Order: sequence, then C-alpha cells, then structure tokens
Amino acid sequence: MKKLLSLSILIFATIARADSDPTVVTHASSSFNDTAEPPLACGDFLKQMGRDRPEIVFVGCRSIEGNNANDPGFEATYHVKGKHIDATDNWIGTWAKWERLRFSCCQWDAPRGFYRDNLGSHYEVNLFAEAYINGGIMVNQRKDFPKLPYAILTITHYLYRP
Repeated sequence: MKKLLSLSILIFATIARADSDPTVVTHASSSFNDTAEPPLACGDFLKQMGRDRPEIVFVGCRSIEGNNANDPGFEATYHVKGKHIDATDNWIGTWAKWERLRFSCCQWDAPRGFYRDNLGSHYEVNLFAEAYINGGIMVNQRKDFPKLPYAILTITHYLYRP
C-alpha cells in the first residue's frame, strides 16, 4: 500500500510539473476523438501533410502564442518566389478553405484561411506579399506578381484548438 501511495504521489507530481513547465507540451486525448493531436514540435507542416512543393521553400518554424498565453502553437514560414505566387494562391484553394489574394493599400493578402487534416487537426493558412518593389514601384496587378521578390506563406497550428 505504501508503494502504491508513493507511486501515486510521484505520478501526480510529474503531471503537475509538466503542466506548469512551458517547455513540456502536454495535451489531452479523447477516446471519442473529439480533439486531434497536433504536432508537438515545430517543423515543415506542408511536408508533414504531404503537400510540400518545390516552389514553396521552407524557411523555418517558431513557437508562438495565439491571442493569449493559453493558446500556444507553432508557425511554419515559407517563401514563394514572385513568379509562383499566383499558382500558389490558386493551389491553396484546392485543399484549404481559402479566399484568393487581393490587393489592399500597399500589400497583397487574403483573409486567414483554414485547413483540417484527415486526423482532425486544424491549421491556419496565410499568404502575404509587400506590393512595393525597387524604391517605391507598386505591384497592384496579378500579372505583375513575377516582379515581386517573394511572398510569405505561414501555416499555423495552435496546440489546444480542436
């Protein structure tokens, strides 16, 4: 009985420490599969989803906080050369809930897109490009995307969102 009590205290202490340690990622799983298990480390999410393409270059991944400290996640960043922006914009629409890029003020962007993988994990998708090039020339038409150096694509996965 003493051993069982000691073991119970040890398990409880370990769980409490993991819950309070921001470097330890934990998540609840459910036998009803009402929550998906997100990636537990930064990485190339497009590659992990089987959606990597040679014209979309993985730059890196970072740990982020969402709207509050209780909403941690990871954000993978990619570069898309100007000549591939239009095709990438169209391609995202084939697998994600996505509205195409539009010009606004001084940039090309779209409302945040969403994707849910076959395991039920949710991702946010964003594509953005500065419209100014070469000392103030503005690219405000799609046909001129090849003049842009690159666009930034981000795929974000928050750890505790179903």
